[in-house]
Amino acid sequence: MRGLCLIGCCLLLPAPAFAVPDMQWAVTYDGGAAGEDIPTVAITAPDGDLVIGGESHDGIDGSDMLICRFDRETGDILWEHRVPAPDGNDMALTAMVWDGDGDILVGGYVRGCVG
Repeated sequence: MRGLCLIGCCLLLPAPAFAVPDMQWAVTYDGGAAGEDIPTVAITAPDGDLVIGGESHDGIDGSDMLICRFDRETGDILWEHRVPAPDGNDMALTAMVWDGDGDILVGGYVRGCVG
């Protein structure tokens, strides 16, 4: 059985920068099916929430793109969005950025042959 988890955490970095950070919360995400959950990108929402994106295998076909938004105060998952791979291939998430309208633009690719 093989599995990795997406892990989100919130650190408050005190000034000066060489001081020890204060851990505010930590959360583990398990997509299930003893599959791998691999974070590849983390960004901060305009309101300070943490958004982590990566790959997750839920036991159905290949790995999916997965994006989770965590509450900045508690670490609770506010929402998650899974993008399944077409034709049973694996999806890879490589970039995320906020646009001017407050939406997340996601970049990635399909691994393997599609079609």
